[in-house]
Amino acid sequence: MKRRNGKQKSIKQSLVGLNAINFFQAETVGVILPVLSVFLKEHGWRYDSIGIATAIAGLGTLLVQTPAGIATDKISSRRALFAITSIVTGVCFAIIPGLPRSHVSVDAALFIAGAAQSFFAPLLGALALALVGHELLNNTAGKNQGWNHAGNIAAAVAGMALVRFLGVSSVFYAVGISSMLAAGSGLLIRASDLDEHIATGLLEKETAAVSWRELFRDKAVRALLVAIFLFHLANAPILPTTALYVKQLGGSDSLMTATVLTAQVVMVPVALWAGRYGDRWGRKPVMAVAFWALPLRILSYTFVSNPRAVVWLQGLDGVGAGIYGVVVIALAADLTKGKGRFNTLAGLFATALAIGGVAGPLAGGLLVQHLGFKITFYVFAVLALIGAMVFASFVPETKARTGAGNERGAGLAA
Repeated sequence: MKRRNGKQKSIKQSLVGLNAINFFQAETVGVILPVLSVFLKEHGWRYDSIGIATAIAGLGTLLVQTPAGIATDKISSRRALFAITSIVTGVCFAIIPGLPRSHVSVDAALFIAGAAQSFFAPLLGALALALVGHELLNNTAGKNQGWNHAGNIAAAVAGMALVRFLGVSSVFYAVGISSMLAAGSGLLIRASDLDEHIATGLLEKETAAVSWRELFRDKAVRALLVAIFLFHLANAPILPTTALYVKQLGGSDSLMTATVLTAQVVMVPVALWAGRYGDRWGRKPVMAVAFWALPLRILSYTFVSNPRAVVWLQGLDGVGAGIYGVVVIALAADLTKGKGRFNTLAGLFATALAIGGVAGPLAGGLLVQHLGFKITFYVFAVLALIGAMVFASFVPETKARTGAGNERGAGLAA
């Protein structure tokens, strides 16, 4: 315990910087999807066109996510790379209100923003691992995600105020400012505190990463990729869909923005809980809570017709998202400890997430346009249930692998 406390104390400034990055990065992207949906609807876009626009942002993430993970393993200047991608993301969103209302210009900005965002997950995971190592990663990830969700709360509160007094367009400009603050926060992280070798998942005595073939031989990796895809296929379209549902039920713009706030308030304590109990109980039982909460949450929307009730039910999103953001980092670290390719695997997990992020909103827009909100919720609840069953049936506990992490081949399934 003394060594742990000493480690945390010696890198206190850098941990503050990492928390600040998570806070402002969340403000950059946290509230934009529901606001974007309403903004485009106010300018005459159809529901299916809005779904396509949201999917195009996901497509940018999808195409670049795995290369982003590989680049994060290869490039040691991770603070500078984060600053660049954060600024690019903010600028792309900030210019949307000034663009012609053509699909081409708006979709192009969303695509570039999505591509830049693909670097966030592997870069933040790599910086955390480089600072604290494998032993403290899950706990640190919980704190990082707590600050991330606090940033989303700040973004939602600010968004509600901005929408009320300055209009929907003002939120896009606030995103640009937040991106600059996130980039600047990286300056608080001291280069001397970072172990760039450990940031790839390798231990001190390891010099080269395992092959791609060996990485994919692990049954847990394959099962997780499928489960994560199904999770986000069901989850990705729900936030913008509930925002539109609130508006369709007669809710105000401020109430629409509150769909983000409600979930994020729940995510802060849940992320801290996941950071603690992911170590105590293991990764699988904690992550299982996230998977099983999702179909229950989506199905619950079909039982209400009051916009305020929809907003309150959106709080259940905080359970799944709060857990997922923490434990997925620990899962990638467990599966690559002593083998390398930590950021590559994190990128692959994020790619599976992004595939769902493209297909989900696209399908969601079409379903809402042609079949209505309730059928849309039924469809995605079933997909979420299948994802939970895949995770429960085929993904083993990974925490035990860390005990044998010093051996290159430990934990790889034939």
